[in-house]
Amino acid sequence: MATGVRHDAMGGNISFALSDCYAKAEALARKVHSEARQIRESYREKQGLSPDLNLDSIAGVPESGTSKWGELTEEERLTENAVAFAAFHSLLGEVLKEQQDDLTPGDYQFHDALLSLLAKVEALAESTKQLLLSLGYPLPRAGEEREEKGLPYFEKKKRGYKVMVELCGWALRAVRGFSRLKRRNKKEEEGGKREVKKRGSRR
Repeated sequence: MATGVRHDAMGGNISFALSDCYAKAEALARKVHSEARQIRESYREKQGLSPDLNLDSIAGVPESGTSKWGELTEEERLTENAVAFAAFHSLLGEVLKEQQDDLTPGDYQFHDALLSLLAKVEALAESTKQLLLSLGYPLPRAGEEREEKGLPYFEKKKRGYKVMVELCGWALRAVRGFSRLKRRNKKEEEGGKREVKKRGSRR
């Protein structure tokens, strides 16, 4: 059973390191959200899709909506993020290939934007895994290898759009989650400093 990292006076350096990790992960999640939102709109326009397009029939993309996010533990939030962003890294790679080979073969600027987002999603997935390890939590099992199936032309468009829509949602969830963990860690760090001060005053 994972016990996590102690956030007491003796663990001040660890607490400070975690605060730094949370801040970097939050900043990275904000970048992913910003870029994904921009690409989502660009993608929709390039593919001629309606903003009201029903995407429920598209399977295999992690859904970002949940009414129970506030009930999850720290470990559950981080684990879900790690699993989701690993999946999005794979999905974005497929979306990029489809754009290059079939949907927008000559739009190199758009491909570069997708490639930049792909790199940031990979970094965010790794940062989330590192936080799990730092807190003493087990890493999630590697997801099953996706079997790439040739999708019809319009289904490729829809699947790529859903990837961008859900990635925006997950990135926003990650921003809020990392911000919450950072604030909590800061309070525990300040509590540890006050405890050190109290102990010192008794000498």
